[in-house]
Parts: sequence; structure tokens; C-alpha cells
Amino acid sequence: MSDYLIKSLLAVLLVGAGLAASLSMMARFGRPGDEARAERLRRLHKAAGWIYVALLAPLAALGIDFISEMGDGLSTRGALHFVLAAALLAVVLLKVLIVKSYRQSLRFAPALGMTLLALTLVIFVITAVFSFVHKLAAP
Repeated sequence: MSDYLIKSLLAVLLVGAGLAASLSMMARFGRPGDEARAERLRRLHKAAGWIYVALLAPLAALGIDFISEMGDGLSTRGALHFVLAAALLAVVLLKVLIVKSYRQSLRFAPALGMTLLALTLVIFVITAVFSFVHKLAAP
């Protein structure tokens, strides 16, 4: 199995984990009330978030390997992917630090989570979806 196929499969799982984490928190904060349901949604968010981080680590490692192989021959789409992925890693690190260590800044966590979902979807669309469409259109 090629590295590119592995990255694509991991990316699909990453998007799924990101959507699960984001939608669970949106449901929790969007419909206050039922505390038992709210606790279940919080646990789902936490589990999906750590799965997201666990999937992001090998994707980043494979991406760094790809960048080192490409050198200066990186396409514009590849360069944009790299810049957005670096921003994604920075936002993930910031969110984990806030949630784990800097609890006084917890009010920023929802915005950081939405930023993570947006960056994840944009990176996925410009890379994986482009690749799938390109392969489907090939004769």
C-alpha cells in the first residue's frame, strides 16, 4: 500500500473524528438542559478529540516525509496544503494546551475547535477530494 493511499485513508478517518468531536460539542452547547446527555456528549467529544490527535500524528509524519522527498518541486496545491497543515498543527497544540494547562483561557476552546474543523475540511477538500476526482476522471 502506498504512502499516499495510507494518507488518504487516515485523512478520511481524521475528518470523521473531527466531525464527531465538533458536532458533539455543538450539540452539547446548542441544546442545554439534559445533564446526562451533556456528559455523554462531552465524553464523546473528548474521545473523538484524542482519536483526532492520534490520527494527525502519523499524517504529519507522512507529510514531512513527502515534503523531504519533493524538495523544491512541490506544487502550488502541495505548498498550500503544507501551510494549512502547519496552521492546523499549531491550532491543535494551542487547543490541547488551553484545555489541559491554561484553563483560564477555556473560553477560546469553542472557536479553536471550529477553526480546527474548518482547516481539516479545507485541507481534505484540496487534497483527498482532488485526488479522488482526478483518479475517477482518469481514462
